[in-house]
Amino acid sequence: MNRYSYIFILVMSGLLSCEKQPLMDSHMVNQVLMGEVNGVPFKSGMTVWNGAIVSKTLCKSDVIGMGLVRKIEEDEYQIVYLNFFHAEPGDYTLTDSAVSHRKNTLCTLDSISAHSRFTTFPGNDESMDSYRLLEGPWNYFRILYYDPEKNEIQGQFAAKFVRINKRQRAKEAVDTITYTNGKFIVSNVYVQEVFTEPR
Repeated sequence: MNRYSYIFILVMSGLLSCEKQPLMDSHMVNQVLMGEVNGVPFKSGMTVWNGAIVSKTLCKSDVIGMGLVRKIEEDEYQIVYLNFFHAEPGDYTLTDSAVSHRKNTLCTLDSISAHSRFTTFPGNDESMDSYRLLEGPWNYFRILYYDPEKNEIQGQFAAKFVRINKRQRAKEAVDTITYTNGKFIVSNVYVQEVFTEPR
């Protein structure tokens, strides 16, 4: 076998391996989350099914709903849910999800409602422990960057949550959970499909 035959085999095997690469599921969202919980530093990075969703048609500007996931152990996760908010850089007020702070219409948001829960894995609908946001000046949410082409968002936050259920189920689900110096990077945000009537 001559030198050109070896080159041909190498090039073809490279092309075939490229063709076999699986397409990334558009629902799988990459998250990096770090900061402190009750004064203890943490860093968590994972790919989460529907970890963030952007709607490009609900309002005039993009709005995002997000669930930031902190992995504690293989069977214990805490998720911080943030209701739809305008994906524009700036500071936003966090409010308890049980309280409505929306003005006039859905697309005029003066705050972002938040709540949290512990679960055995991010896609599990059953909560081990549920938390509500304790409203106050210690909470904040800041968007530093949003790229609608890359569907990527970065930001900072702090939030204090109190457990609703009396009996603690998850090991880390103490009465009060306080996030400080929180930072997140979320990429491959899922773009909500637009359904139109057939012509």
